[in-house]
Amino acid sequence: MDKDTIHELIIQIKNGDLSILKDVYVEHRIPFLKFGVQYGLDEADLLDIYQDSILALFDNVKNGKIDSLQSSLKTYIFSIGKYMIFKKIKRLEKVQVSTLDIDRLKHYTDEVKNGEEFDQEELTLYKTSFNRLGKQCQQLLQLFYYRGYTLEDIKETLEYDNYNVVKSQKSRCLKQLKELIHKRRYGI
Repeated sequence: MDKDTIHELIIQIKNGDLSILKDVYVEHRIPFLKFGVQYGLDEADLLDIYQDSILALFDNVKNGKIDSLQSSLKTYIFSIGKYMIFKKIKRLEKVQVSTLDIDRLKHYTDEVKNGEEFDQEELTLYKTSFNRLGKQCQQLLQLFYYRGYTLEDIKETLEYDNYNVVKSQKSRCLKQLKELIHKRRYGI
């Protein structure tokens, strides 16, 4: 596609002609999937990323961020997609890489040495209460207490809007867990 054709496509998209966007989507979908497979993501993730790339193209055109391109449309879409692929890989690596919190491990080791370990009944109470939490709370608390993530790490990993949202969500989840434990312990 030459620059005049690309410019005409941009104008048509800007004017709301979504059939052009559909044509662009269909034309570059298979090449993008072939390109993205080298990064080790599955097809479903790559399709999501490709769709997000097309939406980003649409948004950039509609918002006036693109009036002309110095590259081909394919190169532009693929560069957006590549950025999103790297972002996805980075998120996956953060979730998979578990750092060992030495201070926390030492604390639990000292508790066991001092005979302050939980008995089986208490452990079962905590596990059943934890399992009654919603998936989002479970994930957040596991990342913070089990994997040793900071609130900032959790914000990036779970894609929260800001630090304060993570902080208040953690507080609510912990409060909910304590209430569940209390209710189960005292049969309320």
